[in-house]
Amino acid sequence: MNQKLPEGKLARAKVAGAAVLKVGAGELQHKVKQAFLSSTNEHQTKQELAKKNAAILFGAMSQLRGTTLKIAQIIGMELDLLPASYQNELKKSFYQVPPLNKVLIRKVMIEQLGHSPEKLYASFDTSAFAAASLGQVHQAKLPDGTQLAVKVQYPGIGTAIDSDLAMVRSLVRKLRDAKIILQSLDEIEDRLKEEVNYRIERKNTNWFRVHVKLEGINIPRVYDEFSAQHVLTTQYMPGRHLDAWLFRNPSKQLRNRAAQTLYDFFVHSARDLQCLHADPNPGNYLFTDDGSLNVLDFGCVRHLSDHFTHVFPQLLLAYLHGDRQALVQAYSDIGMSFENLSPKMYEHLFRPFGAWVTEPFVHDSYDFGANKDYTKRGQELMMMFSQSLDSPDYVAKEFIFFNRTIYGLCKIFERMGASVRMRHHWVEEKEYTI
Repeated sequence: MNQKLPEGKLARAKVAGAAVLKVGAGELQHKVKQAFLSSTNEHQTKQELAKKNAAILFGAMSQLRGTTLKIAQIIGMELDLLPASYQNELKKSFYQVPPLNKVLIRKVMIEQLGHSPEKLYASFDTSAFAAASLGQVHQAKLPDGTQLAVKVQYPGIGTAIDSDLAMVRSLVRKLRDAKIILQSLDEIEDRLKEEVNYRIERKNTNWFRVHVKLEGINIPRVYDEFSAQHVLTTQYMPGRHLDAWLFRNPSKQLRNRAAQTLYDFFVHSARDLQCLHADPNPGNYLFTDDGSLNVLDFGCVRHLSDHFTHVFPQLLLAYLHGDRQALVQAYSDIGMSFENLSPKMYEHLFRPFGAWVTEPFVHDSYDFGANKDYTKRGQELMMMFSQSLDSPDYVAKEFIFFNRTIYGLCKIFERMGASVRMRHHWVEEKEYTI
């Protein structure tokens, strides 16, 4: 059954408020029962409560869609921050969202493109085949049989960002794991304000399609005549999402090839083009039987300066060689001041963090299948790193999105169990000699 999208601020606040009350009531009941539970039963009850709270949270986010769903995707991508019950619920937001009413979809198309879908396309499937974070995607055809993907944005998204973020904060404050999530929300806001304008995504997609010439990477063609601020029509791209692709049990060789292609795309975009596809949501990649990748959703990109791409290899080498002075200089060069870095803090904080950062770069290739805890270990170090530094503004903006992207890709490589050659892109082989 189609669910009505709550468009007004009051209607959306009502959905969020109901979720907050449900979570709060569950927590209160648990506290009342806690004194009468054995340690074993208390642990089981906590797990059941976490699962219930996750279901409530995802239910509210999926009903509100838009900003809240985008945040659900980002939280789901950073899976190590949440209990398993939260992970399982929030992972659904990659592909499973209740569809919008067909009448509402038709209304948006007429408002944006001046005609109904029936007049614009030779055929248009009113049932969405995929959910995007800010809209949903429908299949359509041109008279010549060309298959299209038509992304239609949920109404009222652009005007709801500020109020939605406030509601999300109220939701996550009720969770046991709220602190780290709340710290991420401020970084997300700017991205969302760009992504609500599909004209920006259209421009970004066209730019990447022209400039990315890597074997195994395919970027859809945009049909400008069927696109507007809240509607984006592109070439339909075949392939399977990561879980469905892995379910077919591809060989290690094929998994390695696909992972390497994805990493090469990241490096080429960041280092050579200095324009990063900065949303490594697994739902943005379609995997094919030959290991090639169809890359989707260019709503969030980040430009990188010559300076940043020049300094990043120096940062890697400083960590690798244990050179504290070079490390301070490299961080300073990208806008992160650690002039008063003491030897003690370097040894207890920066050195273990640097050992983790450079771990995939030490040998010719890195086996994420044999190191499935790589990102989990890194997350623990990053949390320790952030908690040990006083200033909330110590991370350079370019570094934030670069780091988020490569971390998200490493999570994908772990799920693939793939081996990836990483170091050869950034530094000369001789520079790795210690």
